Amino acid sequence: MPEAAAKTLHIPIARLLAALAGLAAAAFLILDHGWQDVLRALRTAGWTAIGAITLFHALPTLICGLAWWILLRSHSAQRWPVLVWLRWIRDGTDGVIPIGGELIATRVLGLRGVTLGPASLIVDLTAELLAQVMFAALGFALLMTRHPASHDSGWFALGIGLMAVQFMGFLVAQQKGLFRLIEHPLDWIRKRHRGTQARSDRTLHEHVLAIYAHRRVFFGSILLHLTAWVIGALEVWIGLRFIGHPLSVAQTLILESLVTVIRSITFFVPLGGGVQEGGYVLVGSLVGLPPDIALAISLLKRARDLIKGVPALLHWQLIETRESRRAASDRSVLQPQEEA
Repeated sequence: MPEAAAKTLHIPIARLLAALAGLAAAAFLILDHGWQDVLRALRTAGWTAIGAITLFHALPTLICGLAWWILLRSHSAQRWPVLVWLRWIRDGTDGVIPIGGELIATRVLGLRGVTLGPASLIVDLTAELLAQVMFAALGFALLMTRHPASHDSGWFALGIGLMAVQFMGFLVAQQKGLFRLIEHPLDWIRKRHRGTQARSDRTLHEHVLAIYAHRRVFFGSILLHLTAWVIGALEVWIGLRFIGHPLSVAQTLILESLVTVIRSITFFVPLGGGVQEGGYVLVGSLVGLPPDIALAISLLKRARDLIKGVPALLHWQLIETRESRRAASDRSVLQPQEEA
């Protein structure tokens, strides 16, 4: 593997162990609730269901790519297909390896020479998180309308409140100079190391504020992400119909949105191992979904992640290989010049 790619692929051992522990917890849930029943549901769905939800997932990916592109289009010449392509790499790698797909996307944008790449990704992520809160609130409202006596409603309300405080706090911190605080020590190190003044180009903080200055565009990005969340929930609706246990669209939105709350609160668990499976079992019981069917749906989504993620991971490694060869070629050209 190329040196650059190897560095980018470095995964802390603690995070890798946590991912394995989460997957072991998922396996325990499947065994505990009857793996034969789960397997039977998967056989009923078949490869057709996996293919259908994988193809359908291209639609929310497209919408999320457009939500990212509208943030960047006033500051970069990158066309929307590029951002959709990067969104696929970002989501795909995030679903199969326990490192952030955002880091990979930032790396690829940097290789393409996009100055505002990291800033646009930060703002896009913020817009997506705020849309996630709105999606969770929509699902909770539907839950209260259809199941007002739910014993778990208080916990979900608390979780949504924590999400809102956390994500709004992240937005306010960016506006108040979060990244300026991070960059000041880096500038000091540059001065000490180079004996010169800090770089004079615009900082990450200034890039972030430049994107937020277009408020209508930012709100438009939030709405696009909310649309992607709602449409993405229909993957479960499709999968359940293949299994032979259909839910209404409203029940599907309740299921997906509240599982999203659980995964958001437990964001520190790599790949959502065990959390996703437990979330589907817990929330599924609120909408009349048996545990074996809930676990089968979770496994269908895991299969979808593999189908879209492995090609994305290989494609990223191809990009890194090309970059490594280009850098090696540049060094070989410069060395004879230096010797001369």
